[in-house]
Amino acid sequence: MYVPLFCKSSFSFLEGASQPEELIEAAAARGLASIALTDRDGVYGIVEAHAATKETGVKLIVGSELSIDDGSTIVLLATTRAGYANLCQLITVGRRRSEKGSSVVGWREVYEHAPDLVALWGSGRRLLTKELDPFFVGAGLREAFGDRVYAMAARHRRAEEPRQEARLRHRAAKLAMPIVAAHEVLYHQKSR
Repeated sequence: MYVPLFCKSSFSFLEGASQPEELIEAAAARGLASIALTDRDGVYGIVEAHAATKETGVKLIVGSELSIDDGSTIVLLATTRAGYANLCQLITVGRRRSEKGSSVVGWREVYEHAPDLVALWGSGRRLLTKELDPFFVGAGLREAFGDRVYAMAARHRRAEEPRQEARLRHRAAKLAMPIVAAHEVLYHQKSR
């Protein structure tokens, strides 16, 4: 069963192009049981998304793609109310120290807020595919999240992706980290 785990709404300014309720309605129209809303550095669209799930029956997974102070990102998904609280506390930490409209957290802060969160760490702007081996970050994630951390492989038909995915697979194996397929959903229809 496919579940979109990395979806951004128009609340991720200049990234997502669809309203949260449009993403939920599109998921329902395609027969998907669940969808994750992972706006950048916040949980902005979850109120609208939650309202849409009441009408469609699609299960909402709350998450966020967080900006890390080394220039990379990680996607975190809440598994419980306590996980949602940890996610919101982590977002608040990043927002308080940053200029308006931006947010960054450090890896140690991510580790400290790990309970009841699932981490998707991987491709694109993600550290797992960069040239330098992020072994210590990966080891920290494994220690903090245990079996709730996954290497995220995403394909968007870009020329560099086969090389990046090979690197991701090698590093994930070295860290004993399972791989999950996810692509970054930015709109519910092509016209957006």
